Amino acid sequence: MLLIIQRFLPFPVLFLLLGSSFYTQGTLTAAETTFSFGFAKTEITPDVPLRLSGYGNRAVVYEGIDEPLYIRAVAIKTSDRKICSLVSIDSIGFAGSFVDRVAGKVKKEYGMNRDQLVVCSTHSHTAPHPVEGLSNIFSTPMTRDQKEASQKYWDMIETQIVESVGRAIQDLRPGKMSVISGKVSFAQNRRVLKNGKWSGFGFNPEGPVDHSLPLIKITDESGKLRGLVFNYACHCTTFGSDYNRLNGDWAGYAAKYIEEQHGDITAICTIGCGADQNPIRGNKNVAKDLAIGHGRAIALEVSRLLKQPMQEISSPVKTSYGVANLPFDRPTEAQLKNAFENKREQVKKHAENMLAIYKQKGHLPETYPAPVQVWKFGNQLTMIFLGGEVVVDYALRLKKEIKSDLIWVTAYANDIFGYVASERMRAEGGYEYDFSMIYYNQPGPWSKGTEEILMHRIHELVKEAH
Repeated sequence: MLLIIQRFLPFPVLFLLLGSSFYTQGTLTAAETTFSFGFAKTEITPDVPLRLSGYGNRAVVYEGIDEPLYIRAVAIKTSDRKICSLVSIDSIGFAGSFVDRVAGKVKKEYGMNRDQLVVCSTHSHTAPHPVEGLSNIFSTPMTRDQKEASQKYWDMIETQIVESVGRAIQDLRPGKMSVISGKVSFAQNRRVLKNGKWSGFGFNPEGPVDHSLPLIKITDESGKLRGLVFNYACHCTTFGSDYNRLNGDWAGYAAKYIEEQHGDITAICTIGCGADQNPIRGNKNVAKDLAIGHGRAIALEVSRLLKQPMQEISSPVKTSYGVANLPFDRPTEAQLKNAFENKREQVKKHAENMLAIYKQKGHLPETYPAPVQVWKFGNQLTMIFLGGEVVVDYALRLKKEIKSDLIWVTAYANDIFGYVASERMRAEGGYEYDFSMIYYNQPGPWSKGTEEILMHRIHELVKEAH
């Protein structure tokens, strides 16, 4: 059920039009608009039922569809003719290898460098399981038919991301961009501690949270609203593992209600450092109502913010992209062999996979190249995009350490390779630090000092943004 929301020209014609805008215009004049913006929205609801991701005990394809899923994209062109595009996908996430292919095609089609494209996920746990990434999540492996159906779906997604970027570029029109930050409070720290140690999931009222809701407003030259980008640090886990229907969770509802309330616009959601944050949750019977309520809470705050004075962005965007090589605490062969006694199928499969790497290479990987991307609009707005499931500590640190009028930190961007726990969590232990990497087929938890390695790299790339 693939529906392309916006009509678009054949790509050879599109490229000629873009080439004309790139190369035939004369010297910039003082009266020329600083920014142009374009949007695209594409429905990506599967044609056939697929396995949903996010929970290891799901064993069958989804039972029905609550809400359609979408790709939403914005293109930004500055007065120096540099084009950047931010893409958000209603999905659990995807591997870096997937985004690398997309970026290569975007480079070939539109001439955009890697630092000019960011691909984000809303991390919905009621969206299709990726072909690449989270490869060891299920206790019941996918069947051959399920894998083939998923491959077909993600091949379509790959194509549609590239085409969505193209349509957003084709849609470029002069306009203005403004920013503001509000607050929504349904995210809760989920790491329950007892005597300073992790004791399970729940609600920790003393744990750190980030309830900020930064908002980008984009209008045309006359001031008419064209689109919005918003960011919130919370897992899309309103629905539990017993809910097996397709749904974009609170992020999908938020975008839906914002678009309904403000007419012909595109509302793009990115997720902040919410890896240790869950929304207010309930049982299966009330989960949908709660997800709707969370979405409406964000839409209501967005409506309030749009009535407030906002800071117009006048600085051109400067961009950078790189990786932080995060080190693992690697298990020994003996430890992996002992894991075969574990009752969890994923633990045994992880041990089997790691031992196979030992046999082939003689050692396990020492580090993982975690992507870090920065879009910097002078001192007015600094947008930081991090790969992985990043916990809230990182955003709180960055907001203290980086000098900018507004710091915007997005996680789940460009590569969902595992949880990125903070140093504090090493002493506390618990899922985000010491067990979650099993599901991502990573060798083990991050080594001591990982937080400083990542923070140092982020600071470097903020300085390098050009």
